[in-house]
Amino acid sequence: MQQRGLATKVSIRVSILFMILLIVLTYINYSNSKVNTTQLLSSERAKSIQAGKMLLDTQFKKAIVGIENLSKLFSSNNYDYKEVENILKNINSSMDFEAMYIAYQDNGMIVASDGNSGLPTDEYDPRKQNWYQEAANLRKTLITEPYIDNVTKKQIITAATPFYKDNKLLYVVGADFTIDGIQKEFNELGNAEGAYMLLMDKNAKLIMHPNSDFIGKTLNATKEILKNYKANNVDEYGRLPYTHEDGSKKLGRCVSFGINDWIICSNVDIDFFSKKTDDILYKNIIISITFIILATLIIYILVKRFLKPIQIIQ
Repeated sequence: MQQRGLATKVSIRVSILFMILLIVLTYINYSNSKVNTTQLLSSERAKSIQAGKMLLDTQFKKAIVGIENLSKLFSSNNYDYKEVENILKNINSSMDFEAMYIAYQDNGMIVASDGNSGLPTDEYDPRKQNWYQEAANLRKTLITEPYIDNVTKKQIITAATPFYKDNKLLYVVGADFTIDGIQKEFNELGNAEGAYMLLMDKNAKLIMHPNSDFIGKTLNATKEILKNYKANNVDEYGRLPYTHEDGSKKLGRCVSFGINDWIICSNVDIDFFSKKTDDILYKNIIISITFIILATLIIYILVKRFLKPIQIIQ
């Protein structure tokens, strides 16, 4: 009886020491795992942003190179309108834009790859369109802000480049692509458990977002993102806090896109980070409890075995 009591006391005391040690080790392991997990998740969000930037860069550069090459081609050759239209059709068949076109300054004639060519009317004059006037005034290639096209009624982004000769504007070449055309791929790049990606302009108006109802709107959430982004209100991992329209708390990692001061953000639910780190804590606790129980049983058995010779002597 004394042997059993002594074995129990020794086992309990040793188990308490093990428990204290394991609690310390579990806390250290949890803290390190939390940091590593947060860094990994933040790194994944940063990679999704880079992928989104590459997608948009590729699309915009393709448009810019295409229209600038066309402008040079048209400036060095005296094509008639039909020849110009055929060239635009052939080029666009390989580049897959919504439309490519050229608008002439002298008579307002527009020649387009989709066949919507003609002289200006009371309803539509290309020379009065923002893309034309902006390119003409800036005298350089540009990417417009998104707008609703008068003809297709789709949300369009236009790449436009002017051609001047002897300081006189002759024409503007343009290429349209719909936001819908690249929205799906952009969303897929940012899509992950508890995460999504958005593109907004410098005034916090959404250009791309998984929820199509938000596109073209300035939300309280994007205003908060922009405010924190400008103030550099970020944590040690470069994440800024904000509240989503549905009331959930989010963490966003944002970078400037470089065109028109647009901003790309990759966002994750705060609860998602908590869930991942809590899972680590729960696993560590289960492992520690299991180890303590097994260690206590083993120590108890060993102590009893070591005390057995004493009982025989007694």
